[in-house]
Amino acid sequence: MKIISRIHTAMLYPMARAIVGAQSEAQRLRTLTKKPRVHFERPFEGQRIVLLALYQKGELRPDLVRLLKAAKAQGLYVLGVNTLRLRDPESVRDLIDCYIERPNFGRDFGSYKTGFLHLYARGWEKTCPRLLMINDSVYYSTRGLDKFLTDMTTSDVEVLGATENYEIEYHLGSFCIAMSQSVLTHERLRKYWRKYPLTDVRPIVIKRGEMKLSKTLKRCVSVPNQFRALYSSDRFLNEVRRSPELQDLVIKDARTGSYTPAPRFSVEAVTKLLSGRFIAREYAISDKLEVSVDTPIKDLSKETLITGREDLKRYLLRHVSDADLQKFDPLLNDALSAVASEVFMLGSQIHQNAAILLEIGLPIIKLDGMYRGMFNTYDVMRIQSKLPADEARELSAILLERPYGGQMLYGWKRAAFMKGLI
Repeated sequence: MKIISRIHTAMLYPMARAIVGAQSEAQRLRTLTKKPRVHFERPFEGQRIVLLALYQKGELRPDLVRLLKAAKAQGLYVLGVNTLRLRDPESVRDLIDCYIERPNFGRDFGSYKTGFLHLYARGWEKTCPRLLMINDSVYYSTRGLDKFLTDMTTSDVEVLGATENYEIEYHLGSFCIAMSQSVLTHERLRKYWRKYPLTDVRPIVIKRGEMKLSKTLKRCVSVPNQFRALYSSDRFLNEVRRSPELQDLVIKDARTGSYTPAPRFSVEAVTKLLSGRFIAREYAISDKLEVSVDTPIKDLSKETLITGREDLKRYLLRHVSDADLQKFDPLLNDALSAVASEVFMLGSQIHQNAAILLEIGLPIIKLDGMYRGMFNTYDVMRIQSKLPADEARELSAILLERPYGGQMLYGWKRAAFMKGLI
């Protein structure tokens, strides 16, 4: 059935591509004469800026309200650009310093463009020490939020993303990138936003938006190591190597969703890495039976419940003395850390490692996790377990209303989804 489904998707793809392209052009024409509207704007006094791209109808999500309160408490100037409409824009005056509503075309990068062009027109970049661009495609938990905002908006790193993404080519996740004044004022960045062409076609937005923005920002920094992520693969590798608690967390909370082919962490992978190099079978000589070197004394394939690194260590060396267990510890430490880090850096880090990143300090969760097939309900529950009760319910309500698109969608829409068009 999978082969038939793939053939069906391939056959429908040309139609899907044409429909998605036509829808984008139709929306472009519908919004061609419409202009962004500035509802209110406080004077800018040289603060650090948060540029927030919104897609909110009627009222703001509760997590966004909490985010904005945290930003205001830290003295940040909030520039909010909403593609939809709030019932009462004045209701967010205490949370947002400059609030703009714009025509619904161009996805989040259309809102980013509106925001950047607005601040450039006002000359705010001349006195803004640092800008943080974020959007509402992620859920903002209060767990670690204050520290996260401080880390992103006070860092000396010229371009600092929250996480990395290795899909197609290396880039920073555009849902959260901070930049210094030297980057904000760079002519290459100005030119990028002036010339950025709006579209609703997702893969084009990814290519011209997220990926090209990273390339542009790389060219704006003074030296290569001034372009990096706060929760990078390098940081994770070095933290997991020295933290047995984080290794336990990886074993318990690594992603389990199987709708996508993205590799997942497993203790079997650690076992395989070690068994071919350090672990040998033990054999016996019997007077009654003729045995060969292929006759093991005990079955090493016995299933065992493993909920942490100590369980895994005892399982791998359950026939040896405690002294040997201690000698084996550094080998297990490196193997477990290596496997965990290789999985951590595959594809989109924020999708691949949602529960782990939340535990080690990243207070944001991607809201398309289930829709893209990266999370299943077990993963959602593991994430929920790390949140306050009210936030856990808010998050699951958002995630579960968008099940995996590969099962929910049909016809050309399914083909468009499977090929990344929507």
